[in-house]
Amino acid sequence: MAFVFMRFLLMPFALIAVVLFAMGLHIIGTSLHHKIAWHQTVATVTDANPYTDTQENGLTTDGINVAVTYMVNDAPMTWSGKGKNIGLYKASKGDRIELYYDPADPSNLDTAAMKGWRGGLLLLAATGGFVAFYVWFFWLRGRNPPSTSPMTPSPVRGAGASAKPSEQQRATFGRR
Repeated sequence: MAFVFMRFLLMPFALIAVVLFAMGLHIIGTSLHHKIAWHQTVATVTDANPYTDTQENGLTTDGINVAVTYMVNDAPMTWSGKGKNIGLYKASKGDRIELYYDPADPSNLDTAAMKGWRGGLLLLAATGGFVAFYVWFFWLRGRNPPSTSPMTPSPVRGAGASAKPSEQQRATFGRR
């Protein structure tokens, strides 16, 4: 009874873990895609200004507004906006940064193709391990009673299969 209760009590956590596992796969997949399919260039930071965003609940987020210039097929390009949009969290004017850009749309930038690698692996390991254990423990492993081998005495065998529980217990300790 408690086993079935725990199976269904933990199910929402298992479903959340499955979603987090999918997020980890997406992070790693995106990182690998950018590393393989996008082109690399070196950009120069032309402007970097700190900002603080305050949300309705009072939480604040610090970041930088940044402007970068880079070359794509010998053509100069510029980009400006919040640094976190391209994966840039710290920069100063004049810094040189390796960027990856989408060849189909060179204004689509990413600073480090593998920036989410560790976080994605952490999500995969933690959530994958939990889900695998949950599925194995609560759904796949057999719930059969342990088998009786000829070497270990069984209370059922000692007093007979049709014996009452009190007779079975007496049979285990011997007859009086």
